[in-house]
Amino acid sequence: MMLVNEVIIPLSTAILITAFYVQGQAFISSMIRGQAFQSVLLAIISLIMGYLTGSFDYLALAVLIILMRAFLVTYLLERKMGEEKSQVQESRVNVAYLFLLSLIFIVISVFIVYSISFSHIGLRTIEAGPDVLVFPITLFFQGLFLIGSRRNTFAQIIGYIEEENAIVLLAVFLIPIPFLVEASAFLDVLALVVISSLVVEVKQDHTRIEELRG
Repeated sequence: MMLVNEVIIPLSTAILITAFYVQGQAFISSMIRGQAFQSVLLAIISLIMGYLTGSFDYLALAVLIILMRAFLVTYLLERKMGEEKSQVQESRVNVAYLFLLSLIFIVISVFIVYSISFSHIGLRTIEAGPDVLVFPITLFFQGLFLIGSRRNTFAQIIGYIEEENAIVLLAVFLIPIPFLVEASAFLDVLALVVISSLVVEVKQDHTRIEELRG
């Protein structure tokens, strides 16, 4: 329990800080590096969970997160961003306004979801109270808000990666690790499909409502 309070909770807090850092950025390169650091922190939590539970499967999960999210996804996004010179900075976005709006949205959403669905859940993998579930829930809604509030495809993909990280962080505390490794691999493959289909083929900027042209 002491290790959870001294290590897991601070690392989970750091993950949330990276999420808010990403939300407050207009420069795409900073957002990409923010999610890469976030994924590294998640991998460290997986390693610590492996130490606490004595399961080597957490090591496999950590390696998967590092290779697929912190390295491969980051490399692909940065490489494509280098080809799209106009996408270095997201235009027409008020990051201060969106940051404040995201805080309001997240506080309300987390309070509703946590108080109704997760406040009485017992954790299977570590000796900790259900309060630790606030971190993945907050991260999930932060990723969801990032997707909904930004028009840039790169930013939306980063929001999807944040949602993936939130699902893995939540699952680390709740479900058996073999299933978690399989689910994480599926999410990573799906992320690569999204990157290859949206970033490569689709235009980089989206308006909220576009006219239909016949």
